[in-house]
Amino acid sequence: MARSLKILITGSIVGVGVYVAAYLIVPSSFAPPEFLKARIEGAELAKTIVDSSDKLLGYLDQIAKYDTEGNTQAAFILTGQALAKIHDAQGEAIKLSSRLEAMARNLSDIKPAQARILATEAVSSEVTLVSHLIQYNDYLKQLFEVLRGKFENPSSHSNGRVKELVNKVNEEARAINDFNRRFNQSLAEFDKFF
Repeated sequence: MARSLKILITGSIVGVGVYVAAYLIVPSSFAPPEFLKARIEGAELAKTIVDSSDKLLGYLDQIAKYDTEGNTQAAFILTGQALAKIHDAQGEAIKLSSRLEAMARNLSDIKPAQARILATEAVSSEVTLVSHLIQYNDYLKQLFEVLRGKFENPSSHSNGRVKELVNKVNEEARAINDFNRRFNQSLAEFDKFF
């Protein structure tokens, strides 16, 4: 009986020792390196996308100026360049989606649970942002195509299509900004765990 008690006590001491060592060695906060890498790459892609969107909006301003001046040839050329940039922006959105997928695959390994919840909220916001970004680019593409048609054939009429598309572009831009704000807020809270 005394021998069983010694084994039980020794086993308990070893068990507590392993638990304490694991608690001290294994961090209570953990984010997989793959998640962190995808997050950094995603942030770089997001910056590229924002810069591209700013450039496209600058094209709109310049096209409007050319239109006001009656310089339809320059407006037509710039419209074609804008359409090529939109194609590039769609490619960047697809790359961003792949980075978000990499982040999502690693969510279950994030500790503690509250950090995992915040990371999940961030990824969810950014996935929704990407869908709005794709729609935004589609509306911009339609807008530039309508403008190109106008400059290609000055006697054609857009029948209010330009204004309608500008309104849709603006709606998508507001949604993108909102989801980007949510993404950044969630990750700012997430970062407090690390």
